[in-house]
Amino acid sequence: MNDFLMLYLPPVLILGVLAGIAHVRLLEFPAYRGWWGEYKVNFMLRLCLSGEYKVFANAIYRGKTRGESTQVDHIIVSRYGIFVLETKCFKGKIITYPEAPESWLQIVGRRKYRVQNPLMQNYAHVKAVQKVTGVHSQKIHSYAVMAGQASFTYGMPERVYSIWGAIRKIQSYKAPVFTRGHVVSICRALSERRIKGGYWAARRHVEKLKRRGDDGSTTCHEDRPREEHLSPPQQEQQQ
Repeated sequence: MNDFLMLYLPPVLILGVLAGIAHVRLLEFPAYRGWWGEYKVNFMLRLCLSGEYKVFANAIYRGKTRGESTQVDHIIVSRYGIFVLETKCFKGKIITYPEAPESWLQIVGRRKYRVQNPLMQNYAHVKAVQKVTGVHSQKIHSYAVMAGQASFTYGMPERVYSIWGAIRKIQSYKAPVFTRGHVVSICRALSERRIKGGYWAARRHVEKLKRRGDDGSTTCHEDRPREEHLSPPQQEQQQ
């Protein structure tokens, strides 16, 4: 046993250190950082939620018009409602303004970026899920999940959570709104109407967005939420 450890432990440790260094370096790239954030959320959802919750990750569905598609980061189906999550892996500082809820200000070092409010982006995802399942919007809950290291200067807005916060929020719903049979039919619809193809389907979706001159969001500016529970968060700016 000692000979086995002496033979294999050093190279395993070296590979682990190299993998850690590569991971830290890759986090500087937005594409990898986004993938890592979605992976963490997907892993924690499946680990922490019980078997009565069904998780769909990176599901692509048809858009409102022919040729359009909408990619949803995470859909959780349960007897207590449908939860649609938009995952972001931001870094730096985030400033939100109640008078301009459509976008956030991200500060990374000396650079400032105007990024779309994830809840606005998630609105199109919610409408796609509603179209596929036929479920009333009051039973579909929209949340944004922050999987990165970004801090909010004035605190997280309403319906924006950390990974653990999102899990606790989902688990806080205790009143059933669907029967078990209804849950099965919803999951069947989400599975059957999902665009198949895995990586290649996701790649075609991104290429379509680029051809449209989009910034990676499938939300159109004219499609702003009107329902109260889908409206952008409003919070008081602290002094």
